[in-house]
Amino acid sequence: MSGMRGVLFDGKSSARLEVAVFVEGERLRVRGDGVDASYDLAGVTVSPKLGTIRRVLALPDGARCEIEDDAPLDALLKAQERGRFTFLLHRWETSLRRVLVALLLIIAAVWGVVKYVVPAVARKAAFAMPAATEVVLGRQTLDLLDRSLLTPSRLPAQRRAELAERFRRITRELPDNEGYRLEFRASERIGANAFALPSGIVIVTDGLVELAKNDEGIVGVLAHEIGHVRCRHALRQVLQNSATGLIVATVTGDILSASSLAATLPTVLIDAKFSRDFETEADDAAVAYLKGHGIPVSAYAEMLARLQAEHSRREGEEGNGRRIDDFFATHPVTRDRIGRIMSGR
Repeated sequence: MSGMRGVLFDGKSSARLEVAVFVEGERLRVRGDGVDASYDLAGVTVSPKLGTIRRVLALPDGARCEIEDDAPLDALLKAQERGRFTFLLHRWETSLRRVLVALLLIIAAVWGVVKYVVPAVARKAAFAMPAATEVVLGRQTLDLLDRSLLTPSRLPAQRRAELAERFRRITRELPDNEGYRLEFRASERIGANAFALPSGIVIVTDGLVELAKNDEGIVGVLAHEIGHVRCRHALRQVLQNSATGLIVATVTGDILSASSLAATLPTVLIDAKFSRDFETEADDAAVAYLKGHGIPVSAYAEMLARLQAEHSRREGEEGNGRRIDDFFATHPVTRDRIGRIMSGR
């Protein structure tokens, strides 16, 4: 290999020295004014190509040599039986077509991880979470909601007792029926709504009860929310949206800070960006309960339609801005859900 021109930095001072670099058999020789050093070729590290940046030889004694013309370095790497990967990488970096192909491959890989891997791991983590952690999450989330969005229910005590009994009829048949409880709240900002917290707490607003035409529709909503609880949808959603929480839960099998998770749950629950799959699972749970107890599924479908109509009315009155009560705006199209429920699929 012919000599290469370079600039040597000895690692002991800021002085720079112009040198010539040669490969002599299994040795690398560096010669310049007052410098004549020889190094074992195997101990020399060659920096990879990066655009037009000068490549560097890291020498065994701590010195560094910047090479002005790096063409002969490929021969040096070949002599070391190294550098094939960096050479191929540089070819990809300098080809627009290859860069675009690599970009598409990266996008496809990321999409695959987000679409399939993250939900699968989040599901495993949610079901592996200790019951005690779920209880803490449920309690802290309810406390946060009570301080920010919810107010005490104004429904008559007898009406609350009637619906609580209907709720108990649903949960007493579940194999894991410990910890379920129904909470009534009022909220002008949320309006007619219902949602489930970890550990089995289901919240129903006064607006939903007042909107219902009959108790069968409310029962369908309660069974739907219990379906969310049993499938751990809220936990899975927050884990999918939190890379840190997902990694900690998967690797350690625990959540180090229940408070931090609880702080994110209100947004997940109220904003309700559940996937179509989550809503389908919860709808299936509701339909199964209704059919199993001789309650027409049309009552649940009608309740969904009334909730959608109420949402549309509120949206029309308050403008088109994104608000916290846009519960159905981020759900799968309610019409499609109603059609699926009524068709028995």
